[in-house]
Amino acid sequence: MFNRRNKLVFAVMAAFALGSVLSGCGNNNNGAASSAPSAATASGSAVNAPSESAEPVELSVFSWMFEGADAPDSVIYKQLQEKLNIRIKPITASWNDWEEKLNVMIASGEMPDVFVSYGIDRPVQYRQWIKEGMVLPISDYADQYPNIKNSLANFEVLAKTTGNKQYSLPIYNEAGSGKDAVSGHNILIRKDWLDKLNLQVPTTIDEFYAVAKAFSENDPDGNGKKDTYGYTSSSGGVWWQYPIFNAFDTSTERWEKEEGQWTPEVISDETKDAVTFLNGMYNEKILDPEFMLNTDDKKIEKFVTGKVGMIIHNANATFYNDIYNKFLKASPDADPKSIFTWVGTLKGKSGIQRMDGFNNFWCETSINAGISEEKQKKALELLDYLLSDEGQNLMLNGVEGVHYKKEGDKIVPLLSDEEKSKDKAFSLKALVSWNTDYLPDSTPNKEDIVALSKSTGDYAVPNPLAYLNISEDALDPSIPNQLNDYVNEEIIKLIVESKDVNVDFVKFKDAWLSKGGTKVIEETNKEAVAEGR
Repeated sequence: MFNRRNKLVFAVMAAFALGSVLSGCGNNNNGAASSAPSAATASGSAVNAPSESAEPVELSVFSWMFEGADAPDSVIYKQLQEKLNIRIKPITASWNDWEEKLNVMIASGEMPDVFVSYGIDRPVQYRQWIKEGMVLPISDYADQYPNIKNSLANFEVLAKTTGNKQYSLPIYNEAGSGKDAVSGHNILIRKDWLDKLNLQVPTTIDEFYAVAKAFSENDPDGNGKKDTYGYTSSSGGVWWQYPIFNAFDTSTERWEKEEGQWTPEVISDETKDAVTFLNGMYNEKILDPEFMLNTDDKKIEKFVTGKVGMIIHNANATFYNDIYNKFLKASPDADPKSIFTWVGTLKGKSGIQRMDGFNNFWCETSINAGISEEKQKKALELLDYLLSDEGQNLMLNGVEGVHYKKEGDKIVPLLSDEEKSKDKAFSLKALVSWNTDYLPDSTPNKEDIVALSKSTGDYAVPNPLAYLNISEDALDPSIPNQLNDYVNEEIIKLIVESKDVNVDFVKFKDAWLSKGGTKVIEETNKEAVAEGR
């Protein structure tokens, strides 16, 4: 999960100019209020009438990227002010210390009015905030804010872990997609090698093996030497191998429910089969022997320079165009699309196409429960408006006549992406969504990127036991962490060293159970029953 998040964080960071200077500090504990705001009409957004307050309500808003969001010349910010009768007071920090800065503010009684945090992904801290009544139970107000209600409905599973209430708003990766899971990874493949060897893009795990073997043995680069590998990966445990494990209908992280009982897939026969598959590729020198030593950059370098034929990597607009440009630089006279393409989700041994997705969010937005009722209402109005069609259009396209014009149903940009990015108020959309699926028409290679993303994103499935709330009293949190380390270490050993995976996998399974796995299974099933999973 850590590595997965880091990949996504990097992608998002590449899409935003990150704020680096602390511009202010919230001081907003204006007296707690517990009653719900008065009802608002539900016609798209809860905000469709001027505020009853004559003076704008100031909201301190914290994230690492909001510096300059309140610039006086920002037409986006002006429109928000006029629409909501608010004044934004951005609080920022650098990417490297934003979480620490938030914790310091909260510890010192300076919790911002509205703030971005990892939320449920820091369960101990998050539940402490809830226990102490520090964050507003947003779901209590959802009936009055239709867009918030619709958004929370996509993440109902989270409420099961926090007393059937939702205390924060997940920030969509892909807003409006209706997805509860996404995947931004793909298997990239050398198209020129396929053409050279008269092969097709593999669609099944067996074809993947056959193509990888041909890439290793049939001199795809035509230099007369056997100096290429079919497939490689990079460090970070076995995490990057998950599309291969998925093709065997298993994973090293998830659980499956059989006959009413949850069991960890990592000790299943399907995992043994996936390990046997990779062990065979390693022994046949189809799998790059440095597959666990490569950095991500090294992995891409080997792909671009023709050392390997297939890699698994991020495949969103940022990374696709980065690799595209690397091929263009390496071979200026060739079209990069003639050199590489993508595989998508392989059809597995069981005939299904499975791609483990991650939740359609990785951060959440919370509202300080200690601020005045008026501020709470404005904070809810802000989030509801940003989620509305009107708010999404404002945050994605800007102001008509300034940032774009309409030609029929088509939105035509009036500014370049660089010019548009100068209005930092666009960053406020990150209170509700990253919109990683939103690509302006000016995005290079847009059609290819959309098709590539769909080839894995359409198969993404959520983790059925995500955020299961097993208490520390029931299970020492160090046990799952130790088991995770054990899995990463031993699965790699099985792939690289085992001479008989059938025999060695039994030893691995027995050790996993004896090292605390039996207790983990017992407590997981108890809590899953309690949460109705």
